[in-house]
Amino acid sequence: MKNLIVLKDITKTLLEDIKIALPTVLLKAIFVIICIFIGKKIIALLCRSITKLMELRGTDPLLASFAISFIKNFLYVVQFFLIIGVLGISATSFMALLGTAGLAVGLALQGSLSDLAGGMLILIFKPFSKGDYISNNAGIEGNVDRIYVLHTVLITTDNKAIIIPNGQLAHSTIINFSRHPIRRLDLTYTVSYNTPTNKVISLLTKIAEENPHIMQDKPKIIRLMSFNDSSLGFVFRVWVKNKNYWDVLFACNERVKEVFDENGIEIPYKKIDIYQK
Repeated sequence: MKNLIVLKDITKTLLEDIKIALPTVLLKAIFVIICIFIGKKIIALLCRSITKLMELRGTDPLLASFAISFIKNFLYVVQFFLIIGVLGISATSFMALLGTAGLAVGLALQGSLSDLAGGMLILIFKPFSKGDYISNNAGIEGNVDRIYVLHTVLITTDNKAIIIPNGQLAHSTIINFSRHPIRRLDLTYTVSYNTPTNKVISLLTKIAEENPHIMQDKPKIIRLMSFNDSSLGFVFRVWVKNKNYWDVLFACNERVKEVFDENGIEIPYKKIDIYQK
C-alpha cells in the first residue's frame, strides 16, 4: 500500500513537470521545424539572389559557384548552432566536446581541409576557366562545369558528370586544351613500302589544302616519319581552331581513305601469305 502511494506521488509529480515543460518543449520543437524547413528555403533564396548579383557584376563563373557553395555551407553551420542553442545545448560545451575529440575530428577533416585549400588555389592561379576542356594525370577529362568548396564538376563529352576533389585536382598535372584558341592536329597514316613517297605527300597536302577548317596560314608538316616493320609512316600535322578539332580529325581520316582507294595506295594490315609448291 505504501509503495502504491509513493508510485502515485511520483506519477503525479512527473505529470506536473510534463505539464509545466510541455509549452516550452512544443515551442522549441516548432522553432526547430521552422529552422530546418523554412531556414533551408531562406538559404536557397539568399544564394539565388547572390548568384544573380554576381552575374550582373560579371563575376567569374567558377569564383561565383565557389563563393555560393562556401556561403551555403556557412549558413548551414550557423543554422546548426542556432538549433542546438534553442535545444538548450551550449555552443561552448559543444565546441569543448569537439576539442576533446580533436585528434579524431582533425583526422576526419584533414581531407576536407585539403580540398578547401585546393579550391582556393585553383581560384587564385586559375589553371582553367568554366567551359574549358581539361585532363589531369589520372586520365580524367571533361569540360569544367562548376567548382564548389570541396570538389569540382567536369562534364564529359557523353554528358557524364565527374566529381573530382579539389585537393586532388589542384595537386595534379592539368592539361588545358582550351587555353589557346587554336590547336595542332597530329595524325599518322601508313602505306606500303612500294608506294612512292612524293605521291603520298602530294595527296595528303592536297587533302589539307581542300579542308576549309584547316588554317592555311599556319605551317603544315606532312612528311615521312618512320620505317615500320611492314609500312611507311607519314605524319600529318595541321592547325585548326579548337571548336573544329574533332570535325577536322574525322573528315581527314574519311577523306584519306577515299583518296588512297582512288589512287590504288594500300594501307597495310596484318595478313598471312600462303605459298603452295
